[in-house]
Amino acid sequence: MTSAAQYTEPNLHTYTPVPGASPGVCPVCRSGPRPGYAVCRSCTEVTRQVSHPTTNIVPISLYTLDSQLWHVLRYYKDGSGPGTELLAAQVAAIIARFTARHLRCVAGLLGGDPAVVTSVPSTRAEPRLGRHPLETAVTRAAALASRYEPLLVRGPGSADHNLADDCAFTVSRRLRGERVLVVDDTLTTGARLQSAVSALRLHGASAIAAVVVGRVIDPAWNENCRRIWDQARETRFSFDRCCLCRD
Repeated sequence: MTSAAQYTEPNLHTYTPVPGASPGVCPVCRSGPRPGYAVCRSCTEVTRQVSHPTTNIVPISLYTLDSQLWHVLRYYKDGSGPGTELLAAQVAAIIARFTARHLRCVAGLLGGDPAVVTSVPSTRAEPRLGRHPLETAVTRAAALASRYEPLLVRGPGSADHNLADDCAFTVSRRLRGERVLVVDDTLTTGARLQSAVSALRLHGASAIAAVVVGRVIDPAWNENCRRIWDQARETRFSFDRCCLCRD
């Protein structure tokens, strides 16, 4: 059986370290806020739109549009055939390898180990048939599989670019103070993720943290984004350290 390391080790050069907390780094998403601001524009807008936003977000890697990791995250769920299966295996391996090493780091944000692990469902206009590939990826991670539960489904509200809503997702059961870990594949403005987190809190979760495979960053957006990206690309990515280890 092919291991997570065998899927990820040849691709380490395509992953980019996520910075620790420091001035000029958004404490919510780890991208670059405008100079003079502590929080980036998207996180400022999105967190105001939901009742219970979170700052407990842990991206595994930064990436830029049209990069190799963008290709993996874009097509592992939107294609078919052996190529898509390989991409899906890579996503599963990234999640598995990261959580095997850093689930304890994430648990520190929750105040203890997560009782439940779930994922953010698709918000695409046409409903996806069958199980979402992200669910499959999460359940292939040994540290997460036994705790996984598909808690979220599409709700009547909207979650789109910079648009979050408490009602964008509904929760399949009442949570009784459980600590929940949410896994998502990509983070752009954080609207889907914050909508999901708020719905879970409104349905009884006591604490929530999120692990995201890729946080998109545009180095041309502002000088902090450029600085973060340039410094990150000068550092070799390693699964031995996460952004929380760097805080």
